[in-house]
Amino acid sequence: MRKSALVVLTLLLSACGSEAPSGPTFTVRDSVGISIAENRGEVSEDSGGWTISPEPTLQIGAMEGDEAYLLFRVWGAARLSDGRIAVANNRAPDVRIFSPTGEHLRTFGQRGEGPEDFNSPVLMGTLPGDTLVVLDRLLRRINLYHPDDGFVRGATATTEIAGYLLTSGMFSSGSALTWTSDWEVEMPNGLYRFPVQYRSVDLDGEIETDFGKFLGNETVYSTQTVEQGTMALSSGRPFGKNPAVAVSGDLFFFGSQDEYQIEVYEQGGRLTRLIRRDKAPTPVTDDHVAAVMEGMIDEADDTDQARRFRRMFREAPIPDLHPAHGSIYVDAQGYLWVEEYRLPGEEIRTTTIFDPEGRMVGSMTLPSRFRVEEIGEDYILGRHLDELGVEYIRTYALQRPG
Repeated sequence: MRKSALVVLTLLLSACGSEAPSGPTFTVRDSVGISIAENRGEVSEDSGGWTISPEPTLQIGAMEGDEAYLLFRVWGAARLSDGRIAVANNRAPDVRIFSPTGEHLRTFGQRGEGPEDFNSPVLMGTLPGDTLVVLDRLLRRINLYHPDDGFVRGATATTEIAGYLLTSGMFSSGSALTWTSDWEVEMPNGLYRFPVQYRSVDLDGEIETDFGKFLGNETVYSTQTVEQGTMALSSGRPFGKNPAVAVSGDLFFFGSQDEYQIEVYEQGGRLTRLIRRDKAPTPVTDDHVAAVMEGMIDEADDTDQARRFRRMFREAPIPDLHPAHGSIYVDAQGYLWVEEYRLPGEEIRTTTIFDPEGRMVGSMTLPSRFRVEEIGEDYILGRHLDELGVEYIRTYALQRPG
């Protein structure tokens, strides 16, 4: 094979002479214009040089008191260039601006259908100059807000995208990655994964790129006879696969969870990279099934819900293997963070970090009960949910290698 047709780079982190490497290995090759990055082995948390502060450097929120600090159903948070924090809060709903030390400064929007109103806001991110991009799923609008001056302009999404305007992230241009399930498929009985259509929508509400159809969530469908006729029921598959999606810069990242592989697409729609890790999924055991079922029944609102949970586990096909990985994130420098799939009862959230070329370079444990919203150069910002269900915005200091 010609050298120009296959480029292989191998990284042996701890190799000497003819001895077998003790650390991870990395190879990358080109296949018809697609870069395929292969990783093998393990990287320990203390070897990569990535650390996170043990305690948050900032916390915003409260259990009771001033309404400005009461957060509920936060969908999106971003840190501005001067350290201020913007939060989309669906309690009101509105967008709130807080100082770098957590004091409430101002609030934009209210519930309604006017040009500056919200119904179900998601803070997508920021444009140059700290302009906020806010998408409203129910009103199907994309609005721009300046953190000092408020509403700038808005646009309604094209009718080519039906239903809620569901989103998975924002490109650096401000375009939102949206998704819709393909409900035109006949409703099945049993296990099924409805195809999901991913498209980017620009700031004028027009479709920019159609990325095509991808595998959706694993769902179990059934029918039940009621007085009015036949009712269709659906539930998530226990230990089922749920696609992991992230957007950063001009790239769209997708993992089906069938295998440890992340697909990377350019904003124009071309598949440009595959990032793989040679790690076998964990088998599902009877203990795993019992632990999840008992936990769901303990948290059931009433006996009817508990009965539905038991039925779900009785009728749903249980997979032999857990999903290959968990959620994914991409930080401000283009590094991909992949959460390991957590087994029942596990609180530790281990993430494996890959550089922009797809090389596995580190590992880190994220805080429990914490949903990542943004990973900057030296901080991680996200939503913390305490044991009582109270929401807070927290930042942690991030230390990178070197």
